[in-house]
Amino acid sequence: MAVAGYFDQLSGFTADMLLGALIDAGSDREEIAASLKRHHGVDCEINVSTERVNGTQVTFASLSCALASVPETYRAIPDGGAGTPAGALLARVIGHLEQNVSELRGARDHAPPVEALGGRHAALRILALSNALHLLGIDTLYHEALPFATGIDATPPLLAALMRGATVLPVDHAPVDLAGCAVLTALSAGSMQGSGFTLRSVGYGGNDADRGDGNLVRLCLGEVAHMGDITQVGDREFVQVLETQIDDMNPQFYGHVLDLLLDAGALDAFLTPVIMKKSRPGVLLTVLAPTALAGRLTELIFKETTTIGLRSYPVTRSVLPRREARAETPFGAIRIKVVRQGNATRYTPEYEDCRQAALKAGIPLAEVYAAVHEAAGRMDLDDLP
Repeated sequence: MAVAGYFDQLSGFTADMLLGALIDAGSDREEIAASLKRHHGVDCEINVSTERVNGTQVTFASLSCALASVPETYRAIPDGGAGTPAGALLARVIGHLEQNVSELRGARDHAPPVEALGGRHAALRILALSNALHLLGIDTLYHEALPFATGIDATPPLLAALMRGATVLPVDHAPVDLAGCAVLTALSAGSMQGSGFTLRSVGYGGNDADRGDGNLVRLCLGEVAHMGDITQVGDREFVQVLETQIDDMNPQFYGHVLDLLLDAGALDAFLTPVIMKKSRPGVLLTVLAPTALAGRLTELIFKETTTIGLRSYPVTRSVLPRREARAETPFGAIRIKVVRQGNATRYTPEYEDCRQAALKAGIPLAEVYAAVHEAAGRMDLDDLP
């Protein structure tokens, strides 16, 4: 299981708000400050206080630092940040910032000064957030729609550029700063919908610059499935359905596409004949995918088929517990899938194993199946590990 942070309440996301939520969720402020000094040469004090906001206990964090100790460029950080515990996170945030700054300036600067990336105040907060995240083991952030204050003065071009690709919610006002936006968007995996996780702790962070505005963030810290795993809550599994109709592709390609999808981690992929508009015969391609793989499989479909549009939606499925066993036959060990429902147990031979055994022995497939059933009949399927 991988540790992730989920911001389900975002009425703003300044770096101090995010830092307050991280500290409230368990990141130790003294360890953050010590890491800044030890690994980045930055002498900093993290001030923390708590206060009730609309009935919720909220942590407010702010940083005091001799800004002269903050490097003039991010690349001037000892080891470029690469050799530090939070180096991988820091590299992702810096790269995200540099790419967007370069695009806005129309030139590629391989070591842009900190001033071009928000100044030393922003640099300090990016360093602090990267280390706070590392101490909690977080390398991925999920969130719902980001508040997007309307107007160039409220959301400058660089902030808007950093939020490209994210779902945003236009609002009149929201406290957002460059450091908080850079970290959140660089580490973003988008929405948590359909990707439930095991909740471990919750933290609340407030806007220290204006405690009376009532804005806060809530960080839910938990464990999510690794890429390709299926999120499961109780006896339900959360997966994603991808589907598209195709009516202009060489039908010889369909088998190849299905094989690629299954090899790439799809749980299932199948074709359904359909009659499309203007009575054109076509095919509905349906793919059942782990939520974490939906993006990768979508790209594969666009690459390997002629479709120019695809639907996706989350679904839940109920699956009976299953185990794998091996039936020893005269034609070798054949895998069988053993399923239990209540007190009843049944099994199914693995077709591909049976087919390969039949080809190797030069016998009818039915003979292999008969041998598997005979061997399975001697097994105690109720007592499998």
